[in-house]
This record gives sequence, C-alpha cells and structure tokens, in this order.
Amino acid sequence: MGRSLSRQRMTLYVWLTIALLPPLLLNFNSLLKLTQDSSTEDHDGIDIDHPSFIDRVLLQCTTFDRETKTTSVTNVTPDDFYAEGSKCGHSFKEDTVAFHVGKGGGGTLMKHLGIGVNWVHPLPKSSINEQLQSGPLRTLIFNVRDPVDRFISAFNWRSIILCHPNDERHRGKKKIGKGKRTVGGTKRPDEFCKDHYEEEEIMLRETYESNPNVLAEALCHDSPLRPRAEQDFGNIHHSTTLTQWLDFLIDPRLVKNITNDGIQKFLVLPVEKRSGANETLFEKHIENLQRHLLKNRYGVDASDKMMQLAQEKKVKKEEEERRLNKPKRETHLHSSSKFHNSAKPMLTKLGECCLARYLIDDYRLIQSMLGGGKASNIDLAIAGLDPLDAHPVIQKACTWGNEQHKQECRGDLISMLMRRAKYLDESKGSCSAIVSAE
Repeated sequence: MGRSLSRQRMTLYVWLTIALLPPLLLNFNSLLKLTQDSSTEDHDGIDIDHPSFIDRVLLQCTTFDRETKTTSVTNVTPDDFYAEGSKCGHSFKEDTVAFHVGKGGGGTLMKHLGIGVNWVHPLPKSSINEQLQSGPLRTLIFNVRDPVDRFISAFNWRSIILCHPNDERHRGKKKIGKGKRTVGGTKRPDEFCKDHYEEEEIMLRETYESNPNVLAEALCHDSPLRPRAEQDFGNIHHSTTLTQWLDFLIDPRLVKNITNDGIQKFLVLPVEKRSGANETLFEKHIENLQRHLLKNRYGVDASDKMMQLAQEKKVKKEEEERRLNKPKRETHLHSSSKFHNSAKPMLTKLGECCLARYLIDDYRLIQSMLGGGKASNIDLAIAGLDPLDAHPVIQKACTWGNEQHKQECRGDLISMLMRRAKYLDESKGSCSAIVSAE
C-alpha cells in the first residue's frame, strides 16, 4: 500500500514538472533577453514611456547633506529622481575622475555635466594618478583644446585677473549675498583681482608686454631668449601641457606601474571650432558623455528616458525662472560656452610656428589619441608627425559613444593637427625659413 502511494506521488511530481517547466523557461528567457537588450549600444525598440518600463528601473539617488557633510544613496524610480524639488544626483566617483585641464573647456564641462565625478584642477595630482595606475579609478575624462589656442587663452586670462600696481579692483576674495557666496577675480574679473602673484604679473606685463606673441617668438629655436622663455612659460598658471597632465600614461617608468585593475577607459572631449563652423561641438560632446555614463550603468533605454526627464526638468526650471524674473545664477566668467580658435589674431606667423613647435609633443599626443602611425592616415601624414609612444588606452580617446560621436571626436582632433600642419613638419626647415617663403 505504502509503495503504491509513493509511486502515485512520484508520477504526480513528474507530471507537474512537465507542465510547469516550459512557462518557467519562457519567463527566464524573456528576462534574459531583456537584460541583454538593455546592455546593447543600439535602441531595441522598447517603449520607454510605457509605465512598465518605469516600474522596473531603479536609479541610485545620491544626496549630500551640507550641515552634516554626509552623503547618502537610495534607490528611486526615474520619475522620483527627476521630480521637481528632488535633490537626487548621479555619482560615479567610485571609479571615474575628470582632469580639468585649464583653459580647455573644463569650466563648461563642470557646469553642464550634471554627474558627480572626481575632479582634478588646476594641476595633476600624483595620488590620483596612482589610483588610475592600480585602481579603484578606472575611467578618465579628459578635455582637449588646441595647445597653441589654450596657451594664448591662459596668457591673456592671467594678464587680466592678476592684480597690477594701482589696481582699483578689490584684491582677493569676498563673501557676498544672503548665502555668503565667495567671489573673486575668477568669477568677477571686472570687480576683483587675484593678489599674491606679483612675480607672475610682473613677468607677463613687463617682460612680455602683456602680449603672448612676444613670449611665443622668444621660444623660437634660434632665439637667444629661449632658455629664459622656457622657464617663464612654465611659471604661467594653466600652462601645464597635455603631456605633463598625462605623464603617467607616457613615461615608460610610470606606464609599467599600470595594472589590470587600473585605467580601462579614456574619454576625450575635444574643444575645437573647425574651419567654416560657427561654434564648437563641445556641449554636444558633453551630452554624449552624460548618455554614455548612464548607459553603461543602466542600459540604453533607461539612459534615453533619463536624458528625456532631465531635459523636461531643465525646461520647467527655466520657465519658472522667467516667470519670476529670477536672474540667472552666476557662472564662471572665464569658462565660455563658445570657444573660438583665437578671439583675435594675437600671434604673428613666426610666433604661431615657434609656439606650435615648442608644444610639438602635445600635438604628437593628440595624434596618438587617433591611433596608428602617420602612414596609416594620408591626411595626418601632411603634418609630418610621429605619434608618441604611450599606453594603449590613449588610443581609446574617441572610441566611445555612438558612431556619429566617434567621427565627430576624431574630426575635431584632426582639425587641431591640420591647422598647425605646415608648422609642425620640421623637415621643412626653421620657422623663420617657412615664414619667409610664404
């Protein structure tokens, strides 16, 4: 009798298993497909406005309490994350750092990115470089502007904001307004100036006549002033070169310290106004960076929805500010949202050539970011440049985002090289010879 009941139970278990297994497998396969689809680069056609999409996604809401100076993280829906009055923010600080390279769009990047990352400014930090070599930092964001343009901008900016003799502007910083915000020459150069930089100010004003071209021509190879000019170049704030910022990816003694737990992604945002263009693509690059970071964490469809909600929240805020006639929040005046190759023709042809050649390793680094040697690209061969030997991650500079972004990123870098091509090819002779032949 007992054996008969056992056989009946066993038979029942077998039939139940046969009946229930297909639906379970179907649900598992559907879930697996959904997970796979959400991690692909291309949109998979899911309706991101459908309620079920919102219900199944939770975002990491990072908030910071100014009083206790503590950070907390909770999981919320996209609608709650972007709701009016929400203090939620995205944070990628656990593995991502941005090098804010001075006078190269870093202020604009900080203003518009809207995603929490570690920032390094105004100089490289060895402690951060070590974390990029062995972890936990694995993603580096890097803004790149044409080296000659960037130096001219740095020279002119320092000439403006540094206190000079008989300066009637307020020296140093001051707390203003109800919130006691600290302002100074960086934010309000018309009212404030930066003090305690007397040697740099005298050097800019007296030695180089507040004119970057005087320094540029002093850097010519055949100039007797070159040794002094090289030293003075390095004493100008924001003059740190691209190769100095990325020395841990270039110097063989430092490159050997990079482990498998170190840097994996190198995301470059070029700042370049191409010939014939009215503006740069920089803000578009920043938007692509936002989408790229969010996609890698949450998937394509979720990132699309978040970009949509963020834009809707921004529009509502701007409409409310207009309705209340609320003045726009003060921003860094030295960080322009539009970058021009040169606001004025500040350099002679000789000065441009000598400065470009002095910064030739920065241009070689830019070519390295494009990948391959000069023979692999007929356009770049015109520049006569050999790329720098650097860590392979350098070649990933423009390999992120969608195909359109990749092409635009590369196009901007190529534009920087081609604008200086006739001066960067040292086989054509000295700068004096090239300029005389024009």
